[in-house]
Amino acid sequence: MDRNEVAYLSGGRRRVALAALFTLVEDGRLRLSYADKLYTVTGAESGDPVEEAALAQRSTIPEALAALAEHESVRAVEEDLIRRGLVGRGWLGLTRRPTPAGKKLTEHAMHEKRQPSLRVALHGVAGISDETLRRRFAVAKSKGSLRGQGTGGWDATRDYDGGSGGNPW
Repeated sequence: MDRNEVAYLSGGRRRVALAALFTLVEDGRLRLSYADKLYTVTGAESGDPVEEAALAQRSTIPEALAALAEHESVRAVEEDLIRRGLVGRGWLGLTRRPTPAGKKLTEHAMHEKRQPSLRVALHGVAGISDETLRRRFAVAKSKGSLRGQGTGGWDATRDYDGGSGGNPW
């Protein structure tokens, strides 16, 4: 199983987007500006269609995650897993969920060598070991972020360690 498949089975399309963006930032093909805007490093190449779509992002992490999660390359990962019987309909048929076979493959991936991209695919933001990078990606999870609204970059809904509410100091 590749990173995208593990990510989808562990957290859906948004997790695929997160794992791809993290991988590209972590290995230096994407950079984050001081204002948390993504930009591609000259000469950066993609390893798969999801990474290719991620390298085209010219936005903040939250905007890139939302756009990439809806991109056709991420939907193709989902469709392939459905076709292979690893993902099916969830409760009431409204959501997609891993089938027992998909869960078994995810459990197997948890016992493999822990590459940073695989940790993020399995555990989301919590799998990012670099604290600074984890904080920058964690902002993307919160709703009601005040970033970019003249507030000095603070997010009123999260504290400094990614928890909810309260003053970061």
